[in-house]
Amino acid sequence: MIVRIIFLMFCVIGVLTGETQAQLFLENGKETLAVSGGDHLNGTLLIHNTSSDPAEIKVYWEDFEYKPPFDGTKNFLPAGTAAASASQWVTFSPQAFNMPGFGQQKIDYTVTVPSVIQEGHYGVLFFERSSNATLSSDKGVTLVTRVGCLFFVEPKDKSKKAVIQDIKLKANSLAASFANQGNVILIPHTTYYIMQEGGLVLLRGEVNKLYVPPGASAPLEISLKKKLNPGHYTLVINSDLDEGDVVVKEIGLAVDASGLVSLE
Repeated sequence: MIVRIIFLMFCVIGVLTGETQAQLFLENGKETLAVSGGDHLNGTLLIHNTSSDPAEIKVYWEDFEYKPPFDGTKNFLPAGTAAASASQWVTFSPQAFNMPGFGQQKIDYTVTVPSVIQEGHYGVLFFERSSNATLSSDKGVTLVTRVGCLFFVEPKDKSKKAVIQDIKLKANSLAASFANQGNVILIPHTTYYIMQEGGLVLLRGEVNKLYVPPGASAPLEISLKKKLNPGHYTLVINSDLDEGDVVVKEIGLAVDASGLVSLE
């Protein structure tokens, strides 16, 4: 099993004059749970202390929301304050513990889903090292280090719907928006290609990954810097939503004798 390590935040208190090193890592940085109303699920996380220094750890929940332009940047919020919070559904134990140097700790969690779930619910379980401890190898610098596991609790019959819209030409690029019309967060992997008449593909590329909440739209931009000969072309945008779900948009382009590109 490939160990997936997520370091979500490093907060430094005081003035750092040398390099610092994280003490904690999780073997799983994301739990994606497909659930039905009334489900009762149990799971386990494993956290490691990578330092020889003992670590005093507290465990707590926070909500999170992806924020515009939906490039993966998050706002962290107190538990229960986000509209799509899963905080009331998740319990975990222990909520505080001590780890010896190079030690590890198992954390058990339970997810209790209400009788009806109509959309995705989310949050993050944080593991934070005490701010009172010091790293003996770092000249007495006081650090607060935390890592977290994202929870995606989504209905088994979730709706993954999206459209690519608001298409317009800009200088050397084509701009559009990816609109999430479903009931869960969508994380599309978007690629594109330009095809000339006859089916020959002239240009391929990909767009940065997006993290789009339900009801939100994220900007897409495709470079058109490569000069195209006069003629007619088709730009195909393909957004892979995982699990076999795909959004495809075909856009006609025309290039005149001066090299000017227009939408057809």
